[in-house]
Amino acid sequence: MADEKKSSIWLRILEIIAGLIILVLAGYVIAYPGVAIATLIAFLSIALIILGVAYFIRVFAKGISGWRRLLNLILSVLLVIIAALVIDNPFIYGSLTLVYLLGLALLFAGIASAARGTVGGIVVGILGIIVGFVVIIFPGLGLATLVFLLAVFLLIFGLESIISGIMGRWV
Repeated sequence: MADEKKSSIWLRILEIIAGLIILVLAGYVIAYPGVAIATLIAFLSIALIILGVAYFIRVFAKGISGWRRLLNLILSVLLVIIAALVIDNPFIYGSLTLVYLLGLALLFAGIASAARGTVGGIVVGILGIIVGFVVIIFPGLGLATLVFLLAVFLLIFGLESIISGIMGRWV
C-alpha cells in the first residue's frame, strides 16, 4: 500500500465537498419526505419531456437507418406519453415511474460501486444492489420505505465519499 498513489488535493477536496452535499441531501430526504418525492416527480416529468424531444429530433438526423429512425420515433412518443401521464397524475404514475427508475438507478450504481473492488465500494455496491432489487420487486412497499432506503443509501454513499477524500484513495 505504500506505493499506492494518492488522488490530487483538488480531487480529494471535491470528494469531501460532494460527500457533505450528499449527507445534507440525505438529511433533507429524511426531514421532508413529501417535498422530496414531489420534487423528484417534477424533475422526472421534465427529464422525460426533454428526452422525448431529443429522441424525436434524432429521427431527422443524417446517417441513421430506417429502423433506428422508427425506434427513435417510438421511444420519443413513449417518453412523451409517460411524461404526460406523470404530469396528469403525479402521485400515481409519477410515483410508480419514479420507484422503477430509482430502483434501476440504485441497481446500476451498486454494480458500478462494487466493480471498484475495494471494501467500501463492495459494501456500498451490495447495499445499492439490494435496495435496487427491493424497490423493483416490491413497489407496493410504499414511497415512505423508498424514502428511508434512499436516505440510508445517501448517508452511506456520502460518508464513503468523505472518507475517500480524506484518505486520498477509494475505500
